[in-house]
Amino acid sequence: MIRLMIQPTTFEVLPMQHGQNPYIDIHYTFNRKKVAEQHERCADAFSHPLTYTLPQTRTPLPDIVFIANGGLSLPRLPRPLILLPNMKYPQRQAELPFLKAMYKHMGLPTVEYPGTQPFEGQAELKWFDGGRKAVCGYGHRSNKQTFVELDRFFKKLYGPEAAPTLLVMPLISADYYHLDVAMLEYDDARCIVHRGAFSPHSIKRLRAFLGAKNVTVLDTPDSFCLNAVVDGPNLITHRLTDPAVKPLLEARTGRRVIQVATTEFERSGGSVRCMTLDLHLGLSQETL
Repeated sequence: MIRLMIQPTTFEVLPMQHGQNPYIDIHYTFNRKKVAEQHERCADAFSHPLTYTLPQTRTPLPDIVFIANGGLSLPRLPRPLILLPNMKYPQRQAELPFLKAMYKHMGLPTVEYPGTQPFEGQAELKWFDGGRKAVCGYGHRSNKQTFVELDRFFKKLYGPEAAPTLLVMPLISADYYHLDVAMLEYDDARCIVHRGAFSPHSIKRLRAFLGAKNVTVLDTPDSFCLNAVVDGPNLITHRLTDPAVKPLLEARTGRRVIQVATTEFERSGGSVRCMTLDLHLGLSQETL
């Protein structure tokens, strides 16, 4: 597994982004030095990150730093394969040629999104059980039909018997507009979810899907605490705003919590997980 990050050279907030998530503040003036420093320190917290710098462009790409939306790495295949996104908003749709060029430069094959509905990559789907299961969240970017299209695509790609089983659940609060804000998967079987992100019925379904003991429900006003990444013995998250969360995360995950400042990025709606894309190397274990 390789963690990909994109340098925040094009990061900004534009008037066109108003309302795309509850955290966007189009009136905030970003500190460019602080943006660069926070991103660098976040990358430094990872053991082996791969950081990509975009070529200079006049095309506004304010959100491409949130590379978790920039594709979905598909597991259990002989070679790496990235499913490209189908972004909801125009300024994010403009990212697609740059994403394609980046993956090509890295030697990673890609496949177009196989439908018409919005799909924003890894941010909306989490793998479990070695890629044999996936939890999907919809309602603010993707929709229920998105995952009908994806299920059809997976059955064609993997074959009907080997295709991953999808659990598709609505996200009931815009504060958790992507699944990767609502849920932290900390190993191949277990996760922590925000109580405010899902209905009781959805949590019941999730426990039936993964096993009741494998799902922890967290009730906290710190909405970005689960927008985090497990990296070996560490759990990398933002600077926690609820003191009760750190001991809970460490006890549940068995990892040491490392906190990094992501305040500049949170004003645009993202944090550690949003800025990180997992790349599966494929069964052949080729290196980039």
